[in-house]
Amino acid sequence: MPCRLAAVRAARGLIGAALASLALLALAPGSAAAAADHLTFIAPAPRPTDHPDPDRHAYSVPEAPQSPFCTAHFCVHWVTEGLDAPEPTDLNGNGIPDFVEEVGSVAEHVYAVENEELGWRPPKSDGRRGGGNGNVDVYLKELGAGRLFGYAAPDRPHASGAHPLPRRLDGYMVLDNNYSPFEFPHTMALSDLEVTFAHEYDHVLQFGYDAYQDPWFAESTAVWMEDRVYDGIDDYLRYVRRWVHFLDTPLTASSIKEYGSTVWNEWLARRYGPTIVRAAWERAIHVKPAGFSVAAYDAAIRAAGGPGFDLDFARFARDLAEWRTGRVFREGRQYPDVPRQGSLPRDGRSLRLELNHTTFRLLRVHGGGARAVRIAARAPRGVAAGLALVDRIGSERDGRVVSRLDFAPRGGALAVRLSRPGRFQRITAVLVNAETREDGFSARRVDWSYLAERARFVVRARFVR
Repeated sequence: MPCRLAAVRAARGLIGAALASLALLALAPGSAAAAADHLTFIAPAPRPTDHPDPDRHAYSVPEAPQSPFCTAHFCVHWVTEGLDAPEPTDLNGNGIPDFVEEVGSVAEHVYAVENEELGWRPPKSDGRRGGGNGNVDVYLKELGAGRLFGYAAPDRPHASGAHPLPRRLDGYMVLDNNYSPFEFPHTMALSDLEVTFAHEYDHVLQFGYDAYQDPWFAESTAVWMEDRVYDGIDDYLRYVRRWVHFLDTPLTASSIKEYGSTVWNEWLARRYGPTIVRAAWERAIHVKPAGFSVAAYDAAIRAAGGPGFDLDFARFARDLAEWRTGRVFREGRQYPDVPRQGSLPRDGRSLRLELNHTTFRLLRVHGGGARAVRIAARAPRGVAAGLALVDRIGSERDGRVVSRLDFAPRGGALAVRLSRPGRFQRITAVLVNAETREDGFSARRVDWSYLAERARFVVRARFVR
């Protein structure tokens, strides 16, 4: 539901004008039933109180006399006239609209979870901008007519001789002024406010770690944070339902898939604990090449005692095959089944496939009547690859899963074997391109130039009768 900040990069050699670039791409979902598929440019510098504002998000009248309403960590700004004014109801008679106070209450709850419970670094202070006290400024605006739930943006960085391109930035938030059901049908106003705040505030925290990171890293993290703060709302599930239909799109791509890629963070958090996501952001500013988010994850995984990004991605892909059992994914029973993308020939013929980096293929295996089945594959030389057999006994939600994974960090031959396949309700072969090497950033594609695109794999099944 929140407005999703993606990123634009400027040129190879520049870290990349990601979240703090001269323009931020904001993906604006429509209703809870379907997210919008268009991109809208939002400049990072102007606040609603700044004039002129090229994005027409400036207030048309002065702020309310009592504005801003400041809590311990936030200052909420509003107006009393025009379309931007929130509902004026003030039941306690203190001169502050009830909706403004509700925003402040939600804000402090989000802070308590994200900063205190999960340990994320407090946001970078904006000095005396906005509320005049360094708190994070939250502006209430009429955004629903434009199908925006809210957005976060960094303030224009202050360059210096020592830091010509500052990477740790302060930011602010703009939220809808009422979350009217007429503008946001099929949702609940309070839930809209809550998950939007959790999502956009996480972007503000990200700015303070490193504002020049890949969009999929920022968005998948912010969606993950929504569910950590408000576990009962589960708005992220609608992105997961779309995510399973984009299996040919790399995990790292800046696309509609990046919001559903929150499941990658869910998998990491289940394996290493929720601090792993914060650890990736803590390391982001230090990795090489700068702004390469895969390297940030890799560093965090290794620091937690894991094998690194590539092998963990292969394990992640393996676990997707039967994620509805809920054994690996915390809320997996609510996930859609991941569609299979074909079957392995039963006559032993080879299947030739092309996989992009950080993608995988789930293939049905029909092993009835065989004493054993052996799956063999060959990956291109130099391409980190995985091959798994995932077998389920019992139902999708309550069954027991048995799996085997072979991983080749430099490509080559892979093989897995299964005895007595007839005892399983479903058998799936998972072929994984886990390679993440890159050759710099491409300004033309607004993405990294990965070296293992359209990698050619060969896989076949042999049945022992």
